[in-house]
Amino acid sequence: MDNIYLSFVWHMHQPYYKNLYNGEYLLPWVLLHGTKDYYDMPFLLKEFDGIRQNFNFVPSLLLQLIDYEDLNVKDTYLDIFKKNPRELSENEKIFLLVNFFNANWDNMIKPFPRYYELLRKRGFYSPKEHIKDTLGYFNDEDFQDIQVLFFLSWIDPLFYERYDDLKYLKSKGRGYGEDDKRMLENVQKDILKGIIPLCKELSLNGTLELSTSPFYHPIIPLLIDNRVARDAMPDCSLPEKLFASPKDASAQIGKAKEFFYQIFQFNSKGMWPPEGSVSDDALQLYMDHDIEWVATDEEILYKTLNQEGRRDNEGFLINPEVLYRPYCLEKSGKKINIVFRDKYLSDLISFHYSKSDPKDAATDLIRRVKKIGESVKDRLRKPVVTIVMDGENAWESYRNDGRDFFKYLYEGILKEKDIVCQTVSEILKDTKDAGALTHCFAGSWISNNFSIWIGHIEDNTSWTLLSETREFLEAKDPDGLNQSAWESLYIAEGSDWNWWYGDEHSSDSDEIFDFLFRENLSNIYRFLGEEPPDKLSIPVILKDREVKPTREPVNFIHPKIDGGVSNYFEWMGSGFMEGKGHGAAMHDSVLLMKGFYFGFDERSLYMRTDVDKSFIQNIDDLSFEITIEGKSTFESVYHVKGGVTESPLPLKAAFSDILEVEVSFESLGVGAGEKINVWSSLKIKEMPVDRIPVRGYITIIVPSEDFEMEMWYV
Repeated sequence: MDNIYLSFVWHMHQPYYKNLYNGEYLLPWVLLHGTKDYYDMPFLLKEFDGIRQNFNFVPSLLLQLIDYEDLNVKDTYLDIFKKNPRELSENEKIFLLVNFFNANWDNMIKPFPRYYELLRKRGFYSPKEHIKDTLGYFNDEDFQDIQVLFFLSWIDPLFYERYDDLKYLKSKGRGYGEDDKRMLENVQKDILKGIIPLCKELSLNGTLELSTSPFYHPIIPLLIDNRVARDAMPDCSLPEKLFASPKDASAQIGKAKEFFYQIFQFNSKGMWPPEGSVSDDALQLYMDHDIEWVATDEEILYKTLNQEGRRDNEGFLINPEVLYRPYCLEKSGKKINIVFRDKYLSDLISFHYSKSDPKDAATDLIRRVKKIGESVKDRLRKPVVTIVMDGENAWESYRNDGRDFFKYLYEGILKEKDIVCQTVSEILKDTKDAGALTHCFAGSWISNNFSIWIGHIEDNTSWTLLSETREFLEAKDPDGLNQSAWESLYIAEGSDWNWWYGDEHSSDSDEIFDFLFRENLSNIYRFLGEEPPDKLSIPVILKDREVKPTREPVNFIHPKIDGGVSNYFEWMGSGFMEGKGHGAAMHDSVLLMKGFYFGFDERSLYMRTDVDKSFIQNIDDLSFEITIEGKSTFESVYHVKGGVTESPLPLKAAFSDILEVEVSFESLGVGAGEKINVWSSLKIKEMPVDRIPVRGYITIIVPSEDFEMEMWYV
């Protein structure tokens, strides 16, 4: 073995938040991540000569970064920030209190004592409908401090070393004025204007390889033909009106290449397929556009090869020689290189290392890469370990925005003579172990299928609306002369709208994403001088529907109702639904309701709710509301203070560390084979603050006495 190639691909992406018809931005994430993530990550590499990396910028993000450079955009958040508090309407003050605390409370709000003081004053969990009740506790100085501190918290710590104005604003701490806002705006503009030139500079000197993705981040295989979903999910429910447009898929790739060249004056050799989504037809399109390499997930490789990627109890692969090499797929006389990411290592950085000491985390990653090299030394000459992940959202969970972790990591890598941190294209030039493929399994980097984006009733509704609107556009403008209408279609084809449909993900911004999707379709009609159909004014999101739990019950349980986990086994085999957290899109601050368990024996239904007490100031303020729908609807409330239960049912409930509830099927008036719907809500001082599921209900089928035997044969 000559050396181990280590390749980092940081994927930088934001959906297109701008309403193309009226020019308004409804969500601020391009601006916020622009001042926190897009500059500091490449800039840090200047300190570590020898570290080479890939940064993948989606065109929809670059387009918006350019738009924001002078902060002269119609942005709801900026408009409220720029207003003197004396001029804020009541609705604007409510908006400010609801949305201007959307930051990681531990790592972004707590470092500003005044900001954390204002958060406590507002309340950690304040539903939108109850914020109005708190307005009287805030004065103009409070509102002005919130305006400034929100945007200060979204500036990377690196810039506090470089800008005296930021040092001044942080040291001032409170009592900000209009001049301070202008000072902050000037810093924001300077940071935003520096992102693209910095990346271009580092690309030209070989530190970075820049790549891109299809323009508005669509799931290319599904754009080509919705039916590809059944390759991985044979029983997948498909939209009433199927969408199939290879022409649009090609346009998204072609437009991205052209825009990338326009910005950087060189071509992108590689592309990150949105969500790692690939298929044979999609790869053919990338080859048709002369893309040299793409990346996706290891599970796609194993599915393609009909193999399993088994790992030991430390997370190391049993058959490492399969993953740690690039592959070349040849088809129709063309070829494309594919690198497959190490999911385990990527997820360690994305979701786990933030909870560790940064030096320990960096040391562990380097140890793992070295051990991978040792595991293939007799089988591969130049193994390639590829880490691909979101380059934006992980770092707010890290102390110091991940900077300490990166410094220890890069210092450690440079000390290891056997590890070479290199770009994908350079690795491909030097590879000695490339594998050959003639086919690629159709799926994404999430569960190696497309279930996030198709199959659920909400996802399928969106595809039907998209297909119907595209047919209308094609009929009205077959020659593609109305560029704004077609651009609105391409925006609506982006993956992010369906990310928030269905049961998998939820945020405080779900309704905004739903609105933006339908507005993009409506804008097609407006640009063509037509009235949008009424159906586009109806939310795709369904409030009252069955939600599939994370897992279903598999055996009878017999928990002791004492408010604690008496032993490890008492809830084993129960059904479970994970909490979705409390926060804005992709920025969950704290998980208040961690999970809801449900199960049964022959006679009773058992339910358990787990909570995170980290940001609950007084546990006695908590109350739980359990709703059960059967032949009748029953609402039961358990008050932590005094352990008081209000219920029309003879149920048993207890809370200490967890809430446990037992209610007999007889009291519910239901028997074996009948269905009941349940959901659990949490209140603080009688205000609803969380719910599982976020929308809808979990359906439970009352078991027969032979339930366990029936499950045995499933």
